[in-house]
Amino acid sequence: MPRLHWTKDLILKKLRSLHKAGAELSYTRLAKTMQPLVSAAAYHFGSFRRAVERAGIEYAHVTRRPRWAKPIIIKLIKEAFRAGEDLHWSAVTRRRDELGRAAFASLQKRLFGSWDRALQAAGLDADEISRYRKWDRTNIVFELRERHRAAEPLNSGAIQRADPGLHAAAVRHFGSYDEALRKAKVNPLDVRRRRRWTREDVVKELKAFKRKHKDFTDTLLRREAPALYGAVLRLFKTVSRARAALAKGAAKPPAAAKPPADAE
Repeated sequence: MPRLHWTKDLILKKLRSLHKAGAELSYTRLAKTMQPLVSAAAYHFGSFRRAVERAGIEYAHVTRRPRWAKPIIIKLIKEAFRAGEDLHWSAVTRRRDELGRAAFASLQKRLFGSWDRALQAAGLDADEISRYRKWDRTNIVFELRERHRAAEPLNSGAIQRADPGLHAAAVRHFGSYDEALRKAKVNPLDVRRRRRWTREDVVKELKAFKRKHKDFTDTLLRREAPALYGAVLRLFKTVSRARAALAKGAAKPPAAAKPPADAE
């Protein structure tokens, strides 16, 4: 198996992913299970602590990670609800307080497994929370950009089905859904022309991308071809697997010509 090449972007992405999954990110614990990541973080950022902070994670929380329990999370949710706080996932995960940390902790299998289940355990309707989220121009643009970065469907019909509150708020605040997309730096025409990718399509597009850019990496694909990058992740899970599929296809010998039928 080829050795993973750690870049700054990949390090930050991995730290955020581990934090979101509720993993313990203390230096001591992570060094036992993912020493290459710890070493790469220290090399690229000067120290492991700086890498954690650059990923948007409070280092104090990492070193003194609380032992979360269901009653504690439920209590925080109820208090926030009574105070009129926005409990939508996108809102709570941008917080840097106990509620934000509780939201990430709720994803642990030993707890709730998802934020929606945590809300339900606190006696709240997750669908109602989503429908009546407090939208403003800033978080509408943020949400659309995040969905675009993740290569999620952004056409009007898809958003109305997935999050009708977001669609309604976009029209209300910007006059039209297309204008909201433009403010989020997303071309409405590209959204409407969103294609249905197959593995063969991805391999073909990667070949063309490689001819143009000489290579393709996570960072380059994400920046230059977000739709293709999203299709790679959906169909191959990682860029490395897509690269392997591409190499396999290139090495595949042409089919032998069918021998002529024997003359009678």
